[in-house]
Amino acid sequence: MAFTRSLVSLLAVLATTGCAIAAPSSNHPRNQGGNGQGNNGNGNGNGGNSGNSGNSGNTWASQWQPDANGVVHYGYNASFGSGFNNATQIRLAYRGCDGMSVSFATNSRQDQPQVKYGTSNTSLSSTAMSTVSITYETSPKWENHVVLEGLQSDTTYYYQVCDGPILSFKTARCAGDMTPYSVAVVVDLGTMGEYGLRQNMPSDISNALKAGELNTIQRLVAQSSDFDFVIHPGDIAYADYWAKEQITLGSNLTIQDQILGYNVINEAFFDEISDVTKHKAYMVGVGNHEANCINGGYKQYTEAICVAGLTNFTEYKARWNMPGDGSPTNNFWYSFDVGMTHYLIFDTETDLPAPYHGADVVGGTESMNEANVGSYSNAQVDFIKQDLASVDRSKTPWVVALGHRPWYAAASGLFSDGLSVFEPLFTAGNVDIVMHGHVHLLTRTYPVWENGTVQQKNYTEPKAPVYLINGAAGHYDGLDSVATPYPGYVAFANDTMYSYSKLTFHNSTHMSHAFMASGDNHVIDEVTIQKTH
Repeated sequence: MAFTRSLVSLLAVLATTGCAIAAPSSNHPRNQGGNGQGNNGNGNGNGGNSGNSGNSGNTWASQWQPDANGVVHYGYNASFGSGFNNATQIRLAYRGCDGMSVSFATNSRQDQPQVKYGTSNTSLSSTAMSTVSITYETSPKWENHVVLEGLQSDTTYYYQVCDGPILSFKTARCAGDMTPYSVAVVVDLGTMGEYGLRQNMPSDISNALKAGELNTIQRLVAQSSDFDFVIHPGDIAYADYWAKEQITLGSNLTIQDQILGYNVINEAFFDEISDVTKHKAYMVGVGNHEANCINGGYKQYTEAICVAGLTNFTEYKARWNMPGDGSPTNNFWYSFDVGMTHYLIFDTETDLPAPYHGADVVGGTESMNEANVGSYSNAQVDFIKQDLASVDRSKTPWVVALGHRPWYAAASGLFSDGLSVFEPLFTAGNVDIVMHGHVHLLTRTYPVWENGTVQQKNYTEPKAPVYLINGAAGHYDGLDSVATPYPGYVAFANDTMYSYSKLTFHNSTHMSHAFMASGDNHVIDEVTIQKTH
């Protein structure tokens, strides 16, 4: 069976570059060895561009080799030479209502990453610079982070990275702005459609896309005018499925070149999602599939095979620049305000206080060996307590908490340590909505608290949080099956459609949530919550 994962090459996105190339480090894997020549990239597939011809200089990784049946699983040449330095995979993140973080990848370290910007697309009169250009030993590129400050709220800005195209974004509404708006939420999102799941996949892969259906990334692009920004609390790209894809689509249990396999999937995803992330703030949280090169293991392979650069959330830490209180925790837990809503991003994978454990650290439910990121064991819990205590309900009447792993859902394998640690905090903090993924299905609960006790079976003036679980954005494994019979706290569940969530805040007393079908954008389920704060 022929299977090809096509990819817009990291080297082919921009034809010209204005980025200043710093002196290469001889210690980086790409810059070791003698001369070589890259091959032509593969330009097949939906959205694929024709590949660049190889450049002279060191070739970082060889082309993926065919299996015993002659199948090239990815059809992608990952020759990242030092002769190109394009800015790609641009990602935006809010920094209050008067700032925006602009992150982007380059093929070499930048002495001073910079972004030109302004309120007119014909006059980019301001320039923001930084010194943050970082990489790690298995990365094919450098990640650059620049923060634009002193912006006007709720205003369209135009910007340019290097000599790339002029793009635009809109800043956030400030806390206290009661103008209605919507936000999209996705969890558990990998490459799909022409890049991944399709109708002729092996029989053990369920829920392949039907002909004509859009995948979730394509749907977010198509409906981008329907929401102001996106939140993605964990399981981003599923690059750690490189071994599973090789084995499933190959003829035996042989795997090869984990660094290339991981990076090819990662590059495919971030090239695809960039049509969203370069125009909309994309706020992320951490999930288990950011932890290492083969989360949970596959067949006879375990985390023990992972090289150092593909362990301990290394890629996640380098790629993102969220508005936390400083490295290394800023991408793991943080909060921000947009208009009438306060958002809290929390971390189910690390940093729970004793005797509990984050799921991915030593002692956690995933039996992995990742490390906590906080400076002391109660760092995250203390942050959440202080954050919720400081919410000004006159400005942000709605409070939404988002973390990866659920303790309530129509599913098995729920996160009991999360229930013990987080539920009391959210109940005491009067959180309105808690959102999760991890299980690849949909669940809406009644207002629920105290270890699954239904507080009431309607959504008018609830005193307990409503839990919304949507891990159905789509990735290589397809969807999970709901656990039946449903727990008594479950009001709705579905395991048949890929989807994203849409939160709409109408005013200080009314908000609604809809599970939206990615394939055709119809409403799968919708609820309106009425609450006087």
